[in-house]
Amino acid sequence: MSAGGLEYAAGAGGLISLSLTLFRGCIQGFEIIQLAAHAGREADNFRCKLEFEQYRLMQWAERTGLEEQPSERLNWTLVGDILKQLEALLLDTQTLKKKYHLDLVAVDTLAPETSAAAAPPKTGFGKMLSKLRPDFPLASSRIIHESHGSVKKFKWAVFDRSRAANLIADIVHFNNCLHGLLDNVNQDFVKSALGSVLRDIISRSNATSELEIIKQLLTSSHVATPATIGSAASLKQIRLVLGLGPSHNSIEQSAQMTPPGGIKIKLIQLKPHLLQRESPQLPPNGRELARYKAKPVVIEWKFVDRAHEKELKTRVDQLAILLAHTFDPSFHSLRCIGFLPKDVSYQPDDENSICYGLVFELTISSNIPGRLAPSIRPLSTLFADARKPSLNERRDIALALAETILQLHTAGWLHKGIRSDNVLYIDIGDSKWEYGNTNGPFLAGYEYARPTTAYTEAMPTDPGQEMYRHPKGQGLTRANFRRSFDLFALGCVLLEIGLWSNLSEILHRVPFEQEPKAKMSTVRFDKVDWVRLETTKTQLLQNDDFEKRSDLVGIAFHAGKTFQQVIVQCLYADDEDPLDEDISVQKEIVDLLRQSTF
Repeated sequence: MSAGGLEYAAGAGGLISLSLTLFRGCIQGFEIIQLAAHAGREADNFRCKLEFEQYRLMQWAERTGLEEQPSERLNWTLVGDILKQLEALLLDTQTLKKKYHLDLVAVDTLAPETSAAAAPPKTGFGKMLSKLRPDFPLASSRIIHESHGSVKKFKWAVFDRSRAANLIADIVHFNNCLHGLLDNVNQDFVKSALGSVLRDIISRSNATSELEIIKQLLTSSHVATPATIGSAASLKQIRLVLGLGPSHNSIEQSAQMTPPGGIKIKLIQLKPHLLQRESPQLPPNGRELARYKAKPVVIEWKFVDRAHEKELKTRVDQLAILLAHTFDPSFHSLRCIGFLPKDVSYQPDDENSICYGLVFELTISSNIPGRLAPSIRPLSTLFADARKPSLNERRDIALALAETILQLHTAGWLHKGIRSDNVLYIDIGDSKWEYGNTNGPFLAGYEYARPTTAYTEAMPTDPGQEMYRHPKGQGLTRANFRRSFDLFALGCVLLEIGLWSNLSEILHRVPFEQEPKAKMSTVRFDKVDWVRLETTKTQLLQNDDFEKRSDLVGIAFHAGKTFQQVIVQCLYADDEDPLDEDISVQKEIVDLLRQSTF
């Protein structure tokens, strides 16, 4: 190496070494301020934002390889300048007092290995993060220890809320400058990782105050898809308020409830005399088009056992409220405008049952003349249509369904009815499936949806629906419904989308391997041997062998390896999570589908 090259290497090495020292000083500064004695709720919120910014800084350091193998493509001179300013901001108590009116008074000095930095935080973002990333507090302690420093313990003498917000804004600015030095790939990776962590926290949180903190941390410059994650947090807040709030008896018609964060929850019981139905008879699938206040709507009817009317009526209320707040575009469902009470024109023949209706608006029809009637096109009926969608279009359908399930599961809700006849398209006017410009897909069929913590409601034993159910969710000894059962059903629908064929037809094409001792039933439903199909499905999926055996149905050939991988993830999702909180599979399949190109 030439003399000039050696000088350059020595200079670059010195800059990286300086940056590492400054980085460690920044982490020490974060810990000093966070460990200050709390001064009420405002200081707690301030600490949460500090912890988040510290995590962002540590994520940046990880992507740059600062502590292990520093990237040669980074402008380390500029990195050093930014870190120097950030360190001065965090460690200079006089600056904190003069510029931000934050007066910290030293009360003790702690060794890194005995400081609170080495233990999981008891409050705030750090507490939530430490449950997912137990190494986070340990990493902070290690960094301080390697800097041969100590952590001074302070308490707040003066805490100014507005000036504290200014300090956070300045820290965010320097963090943004550092992240802006990363290449686009690493910037996107960090944003995605931060969003993934916040979504995991939402899924596991059972406190509306924690969820409100997460919503405050979501900004477009820091996290991927912030509005989508924020929407999931709001849905989770609504679920918690409904679960912990007053019983149905105390909820008056159109009563207003406001949980933390200012989300307005309105329970709307619709008026039957404003409903126009085409027929007094209930459609076989429990779904019909009608008009409410002269506007087209979709109604999904739900049978309720009189013996459990009070509890299930509350479930209907909760569903209507939840589905009324699905504003984010990632929630591919029709928005609920309310529910119809049991004293409507239709009543089931079974005297032990009563019927409620969930009513969904067709916002797509707001400018459509009244003479143009919409029509519902379930996905299950489109497989035989003359127009065959491209692989890109099929990927988009799969992504829409996967995004909706991710949002539902993050918010703590189970769908329980995922199948192709509950995936709807709405034709109206010149917007038709045949023309490739129809409206949809919309995931429907929420009549049995429930919170993950509520008791499971028995579902009909219709053989056509049983095909989409997880093996552990069938039979007299079936397990309580859980997230992985939804994923299994989603995998079945994605198999249909990938091959563009009904599940029953797909299973019929698989070579049947009847066991010698197996006694097959001769019972047939609508000329379809459902017992044979169920046995075929079990054999196709046994021993986690679908990826090898899927060549029998040709999914990789027709839809590609990525589509096959997504289906495998759904069909074999882990169902052993004791708390049923894990959403890693849901996130992974959404990421795979978003990144796939054809």
